[in-house]
Amino acid sequence: MILNTYAILLGSLALLQLLVSGLILVTGGLACRGCMKPLAAEERTALEHRSYLLLLLTMLVLGVNLASWPLLYLLLQSYVPEWSGVMCIYGVMQVGKGSMGPSRYLPGLLAFLQAVKPALVFLGGAWFTLYLLNRRTRTAPLMRRILLLLVPLAILAAADAAAELAYIGIPKKEEFPTSGCCTMSYEQPATSPLAQPATFGRGDEQWLSTAYFAANIALLLALLASSRLTGTRQLTVAMAALLCLGLIAAWIAKSFLVDVAAPALLHLPYHHCPYDLLPQAPEAVLAIVYFVGGCFFLGWAAVVCLLGRGPETEPFLSEIVRTLLRASFWSILLSVVLLSLELALA
Repeated sequence: MILNTYAILLGSLALLQLLVSGLILVTGGLACRGCMKPLAAEERTALEHRSYLLLLLTMLVLGVNLASWPLLYLLLQSYVPEWSGVMCIYGVMQVGKGSMGPSRYLPGLLAFLQAVKPALVFLGGAWFTLYLLNRRTRTAPLMRRILLLLVPLAILAAADAAAELAYIGIPKKEEFPTSGCCTMSYEQPATSPLAQPATFGRGDEQWLSTAYFAANIALLLALLASSRLTGTRQLTVAMAALLCLGLIAAWIAKSFLVDVAAPALLHLPYHHCPYDLLPQAPEAVLAIVYFVGGCFFLGWAAVVCLLGRGPETEPFLSEIVRTLLRASFWSILLSVVLLSLELALA
């Protein structure tokens, strides 16, 4: 176990998240059971009060998860000096790989955390948008769907907190990474979602740069056009095309980040490690955050179209979807502009 300020802070947040997740499961279960039967006036009032409590608890969990996401990478960065052969965050992620002791679980825990944290943010944002839509109606027709969505959200939050506590608690000091150079290990298959071998071969940077800007411009134009649609049916049809285009743009952006942006911004032509951007090019990290946020806004718009439809929500549905699409447009535009400026100045 390696304890420092980041580890203590992340562990404290994990304990709080674990406690609140349990409260959400209990309170949400009681509220969901109340929705399954006709309610008297007093029972309906109690259910409404319970929904307010659930809102506060869920917002607290989402806030803690948002705070712990960057804190996890700051913790990994603080662990870099603990091993003489480790040069960056990616090297820390390889600690315990191939070990026979408890530290063999460390890479798997980090891979799980890197997957569950964005999933938890997305699920929480989807829940919150449905909650806002439901609040604008008179009889709250989406209440049951909102309560059911809290179950996977609370389970994910509890699993995330448990994984963080396990990672902090498992001994690491006696384990050593199998490779001292993060560049060499980054070219090998790895456990991290970002840590993949170069998608394209050497010399394909120009083609990949063209594909990156073309895909993002196409996505931005599609978002701008869709945000001006007024009919709910039109928005639903457009959403399928937007999701396909968004997935393509995200895959190209990930390849562009690894194969083009990271080597250029780090001034290391053969170094495909985006984790090094955190200490050396934080502005590029901000561009990544904007892009991920834009993808989340687009996904939340799709969730609202899928789960928020109903006679009472129809007058408000298109307005909320258009707002989310506009937010996605501006987030992705800021990401492309910021990353372009960084590459131009590199």
